Amino acid sequence: MKKLYYRPQKISSASLLFLAALSIAVVIVLRHAPSRSQGLERLAGKAMHVPDLEQRMLRASERTAQAFEAIHCQRVSLGHKMLKVHDPANTGMIGPSMSMVTSLPGHLDAKLTSVNPNFAAVAIRLLVDAGVRPGDRIAIGCTGSFPALDIAVYTAAEAMDLRPVIISSAASSQFGANSPDMMWPDMEKLLYEQGIIQHRSEMISRGGFQDRAAGMSKDTLELLDASIHRSGLPLMDSTSDDDAIERRMLVYAQAVEDETYTVYINVGGGDASVGGTIGNDVLGEGLIRPMSKLSPRRLLGIGRETAAATARVATEDDPTGESSAGTATDCVATRFLASGVPVINMINVVKMADVYGLPICSTETIRPGEGGVYTIADLRRPLAVLGIVFIMLSTLLVVRPPARLVDAGKRRGWFGDDAKSQPQWMV
Repeated sequence: MKKLYYRPQKISSASLLFLAALSIAVVIVLRHAPSRSQGLERLAGKAMHVPDLEQRMLRASERTAQAFEAIHCQRVSLGHKMLKVHDPANTGMIGPSMSMVTSLPGHLDAKLTSVNPNFAAVAIRLLVDAGVRPGDRIAIGCTGSFPALDIAVYTAAEAMDLRPVIISSAASSQFGANSPDMMWPDMEKLLYEQGIIQHRSEMISRGGFQDRAAGMSKDTLELLDASIHRSGLPLMDSTSDDDAIERRMLVYAQAVEDETYTVYINVGGGDASVGGTIGNDVLGEGLIRPMSKLSPRRLLGIGRETAAATARVATEDDPTGESSAGTATDCVATRFLASGVPVINMINVVKMADVYGLPICSTETIRPGEGGVYTIADLRRPLAVLGIVFIMLSTLLVVRPPARLVDAGKRRGWFGDDAKSQPQWMV
């Protein structure tokens, strides 16, 4: 008869209890083991070619917190009313629920979650994952909707010694940089003049619908233009969505001449930058890598880049969105992806906070250095592998001990002399 499996004819209850207790002990030890090891994290940093990665993340987060404080002081001096119901931690980074320059509704939970200086560390982690290294050229497109994330991306790029080319927009959704006298162009200028950030936008658009505040009132347009004028930076005055995309791509191309970008970072839901809400829904958050032409996902048409290119916008005249397919999410982000440049999309803040171990809608001020994002290499993972190997070896020793061990055990009286008490092959 063919052998089917091996089983010791007799394993004492004590042995089985020993294995069970050993397994439980290993699990308890692993659960309470430290998740961080400086030695392991240094090795991980060297493997990423950024050996001082943790120091860079901390430096960026501290600079972001400094920027929050500077903006808070400025808003206090301007006499802004910062309601506790909207900004319980009194950060000064949450704008009013409505104003003349508010472009779209915004989610307060997302805005509160974004006011965390440790998102600068998240941005650095994403940059490293994208293959960006110190000295690289990167492109940034941001709006006024998430000023805290804008600052986090700026400080992350500078802590990584990158050379960013930035195009921003002035309009903001609810609870963002939507105070008419303190919009994103004003914030960027303030932080630059105080030496907290070292880079500014190449140009600033009005933002909003079609990146030119289409549909907004004349008074609103004047407020947006006034903010851009106060910043001293040139206005990107486009005539349509396509024109806005072309103008942005031209600015990015002229800024680097023969160099290439290693990543494009989008913050917020700018129409030209990421295709607005539809583009964000299709692309999703975090790092988006371009797919090769031979990728199975691309051939099957299930990749995010492919989906973005074929997204449809339903209108009253075109309920199926057929006519808009292929053009609905033509934007700077998809053009970078099409040219082989990865995209980092800083959106869906609550989800990103959950992934990187950051608090959601905190009602307290969050300090730099807090959160799971600083765990570069989790020590418990290799320990878990060692624990599994240890349990398997222990089980093997108990269930099928080597002949030498059995003989030694017999000499010490651990096993009986009869055949039934010895391990044997079953049929």
